[in-house]
Amino acid sequence: MAFCSFDETAALFDATPVENMFIAEYMLRAPGEFVKVYLYGLMHCYHPNARMSLASMARDLDVPLEDVERAMRYWEREGLVRRTGDNPVRYTYINLKQLTLTRAEKPGEQLYNRHFMDEVRRALDAQTLGDQDFETILDWIEVYELTEEVVIMLLQSEKRRSRTGRVSVKIADGVAREWAQGGVRTVEDAEKMLILSGERERELRRLLARLGMKHAPSEDEKALYKKWIDEWGFTPEAIQEACRETTKGTPTMAYLDGILLRQHQLGRHDAAQLLGGIMTEKTARDFAREVLAGLGRTGVTPTAEDLSLIESWRASGSSDALILLAVAAAHRRRDGGSMDDVGNWLETWKRQGLTTPEAVSADTNRKKALNAQLREIYEAAGVEKKTNQPDRELLCRWMGEMGMSMELVLLAAQYARGSGAPMMTANRILADWQRAGIASVEAARAEHESHMRLAGQKNSSNVLHTNGNMQRHQYTDKEYRNLITDLDEEDT
Repeated sequence: MAFCSFDETAALFDATPVENMFIAEYMLRAPGEFVKVYLYGLMHCYHPNARMSLASMARDLDVPLEDVERAMRYWEREGLVRRTGDNPVRYTYINLKQLTLTRAEKPGEQLYNRHFMDEVRRALDAQTLGDQDFETILDWIEVYELTEEVVIMLLQSEKRRSRTGRVSVKIADGVAREWAQGGVRTVEDAEKMLILSGERERELRRLLARLGMKHAPSEDEKALYKKWIDEWGFTPEAIQEACRETTKGTPTMAYLDGILLRQHQLGRHDAAQLLGGIMTEKTARDFAREVLAGLGRTGVTPTAEDLSLIESWRASGSSDALILLAVAAAHRRRDGGSMDDVGNWLETWKRQGLTTPEAVSADTNRKKALNAQLREIYEAAGVEKKTNQPDRELLCRWMGEMGMSMELVLLAAQYARGSGAPMMTANRILADWQRAGIASVEAARAEHESHMRLAGQKNSSNVLHTNGNMQRHQYTDKEYRNLITDLDEEDT
């Protein structure tokens, strides 16, 4: 704390000296808000306050903090203040008499800002600029660290691009920020940036033309294109390829933005990735339409659930050809079948080890052959029923494991005719013949006739052959029910 100081309340009743030089040379051409900031800071030079900061100054003056910061940078450029600290921010006010003497020794510095502003006016063909515009342009040098030459090039470039011949300093400020972020420091850097900017605008014009638009790119369209290239990482070629998808609706930049957002989320940023992904999705949708058409649902757009279901079938090992075979099988249902029916067929075939269309076809042909033989057997046994899987399994056992010929099977079916469960009766007859070593029709007939003579019976439908000995047995209804169980289940 100073050895001597005014009472804290003295500032309100004291006076702050302001040189006429400040009023005549600086205040008249400075923005009004900046003058307020300078004078308020000057008062605190005479009456320091420990709590004072840029933020508290903004609150006291009721101006945005950004304006206070701009004001202090302005007075720095004028040479009236100097920043002497950053944490916390501190400024030192320069004595105007000292400043005048210094500039007298270095007269070139006195005209620094004025000379540069004259260059700016010439670059803009005397376009009227407000104080705020000048402050923004000077910030490009002080804040963005662009050189004067680069700033002049930027303004000239913006003027050439402007359709009205007038430069929007607000728009140019965004360009200056891009240049600074892009590492522009020299005229050569700026020339490269201008070339890149020109190429990008030509690319954007080609894109608009592809979308059926003939107008010059707007600032919003430029910002959107910049986002696709700089933020999302698309190549210009990839953006052109994405236009293919706009044919599904009204081709606009907003529609294209939605398409690119999805591709960005999928990580497809170059033309090959994007085109490959789009073609894969189109192929998936076309196949899904084929599946739905096979179920009788023509002209239907596949849902995300349909696409996901088909993809799960593929992931489980089903080929497209196998899926279409399951579609045909499902469609034979009375109601035309559903996607769930297709999945059930694929799951059934998978459990049976039928993983290719050829395997399914071979299995189908085998079943058809067995069904044809079963119908002969049913006719011989005097029964009317549909072929079913249990009977097919019986037939395979008779002709495979037991080694019986079709003639012997048909003969056994004839002998089982009239029994309550002819298939089970034929099974027992064939089992007895196997145990007796009978392998021909003649031997089977001879044994049957021998048995009939010995037993004195003409009805062979209730005869059982057990351990080579003939004996009669009359089955009760309950016994027959226990024997047939599920064997007469209708085939599906």
